[in-house]
Amino acid sequence: MEIYVNVKNFGKIKEARVNISNFTIFVGNNNSGKTQLMELIYTIITQLSKTNPNLYIPQIDNIDAYRMDKEEIINLNKWVNQYLKDNIHGIIDDTFNASIPIEEVTIEFEDIDNGYEIFFLTDRTIDYLFKKELIPSEDLKNMILDRKNIYGEIKFYGAFVIKNSVEGKEQNEINMRFSESIPIDVALSMEVGYVLAWIIGGKSPVSSNVLFLPASRMGLMLLYKHYFGNTSQNKDEVIRDKNQNSKGITKPVLDFLTFLLNHSYSERVAKQNDKIISFIYENLIDGTISENGDATVYTPKDYDKEIPIFVASSMVNEIVPVVRALTSSDNVDYLFYDEVETSMHPLKQIEMVKLLNRLNNQGIKLLVSTHSDTMATKINNLLLLSQGDLDFEAAKTALEKNGIAIKKEDLLVSKNIHVYQFINDQQDKSIVQELEFQKVPSTGYNFNLFNDSTMNLFEEAKVVMGIDNEN
Repeated sequence: MEIYVNVKNFGKIKEARVNISNFTIFVGNNNSGKTQLMELIYTIITQLSKTNPNLYIPQIDNIDAYRMDKEEIINLNKWVNQYLKDNIHGIIDDTFNASIPIEEVTIEFEDIDNGYEIFFLTDRTIDYLFKKELIPSEDLKNMILDRKNIYGEIKFYGAFVIKNSVEGKEQNEINMRFSESIPIDVALSMEVGYVLAWIIGGKSPVSSNVLFLPASRMGLMLLYKHYFGNTSQNKDEVIRDKNQNSKGITKPVLDFLTFLLNHSYSERVAKQNDKIISFIYENLIDGTISENGDATVYTPKDYDKEIPIFVASSMVNEIVPVVRALTSSDNVDYLFYDEVETSMHPLKQIEMVKLLNRLNNQGIKLLVSTHSDTMATKINNLLLLSQGDLDFEAAKTALEKNGIAIKKEDLLVSKNIHVYQFINDQQDKSIVQELEFQKVPSTGYNFNLFNDSTMNLFEEAKVVMGIDNEN
């Protein structure tokens, strides 16, 4: 299933249709609306993930289980767009602390090829599951045990969702529990909300798996503790107070600061992402990052002394939030990464493109923005190697002769990548255009914006060097 967000007359943007299903890249001028659109999409995902749609969902075999097929998902899509129509101005105000004009925002569920089955673990459903052998018996036994409190009394019933697609069945990672006092129809609405979160990328009702990485990450990294201040309140009270009274920053930035304050290291998640973290240490920051009590420290390569992160380079500070995302107990798997090349030398930008591909290959969805022609060119080259007809081993050998290292892991596995170029028109409005990937001829994406600046520099260089065009 492909998910698109459509906006009309939103701030500087005349119109945009953006695919958010897997890997999305924004390129363009400053002040063209890239960040605002990123923040809006982020907030829509996190906001919708907290809703409980009230829809008719057909029952399965007269048990406490329900099936969502194409018709139900179409109806869910309609419900989403009505919700956005009714609430978008409030969402805008909460996101930006300002009344940014917007004519319309809608979401499209396109090419629906998934279905969902929702099971509530009541007695009759458990009997049904045992007979049908729909899930492994050991998993089912654990779910049954989970129904009991510490005294062995059944006070809760569990719920879980199975996603059916052409790739097979996929069970959700979180099994929700409901008190026996909550009727099934109420719980069903909450589970449909979970399905909606799963469809749009939120994965959970609280969307803790979605992280927005704003521009100017170094400054925010250094100052976030001062922003929340030292008070007698606990963390939850401080964050709640900032959520209610913050007017100087947008909601996605506040969520990022909250993530930094609440970050909890998970050894399990860190092990899952060990290869990517090692790539960051070896190819980007030339050292390691660790937590020493409440302080983040950096240890440069071949150096045995830790350096407080606030005296490390700006590039290292920019990368710290990525490492935290890859070690977070929240198990972040959707990154919104604004101005991804900030503080990076062009050679490090090349390594960053490899990192983005590796993140996506690991199953992490991405929406990133860049101003860099270096990054755009590297994205192009790696995609041509990933999706073109070139022999990788032959290309690798040829590149190595020129001192350019590349590994198979640097190539993008998925073909579901969408690139959008933002260009300011003469009315100071932004045109958002999806770029087409050209395999034949092997040109990849035509980044007009960067091509123009490169040609300007080339023509300028000819003049200052005294080169006559006629010669």
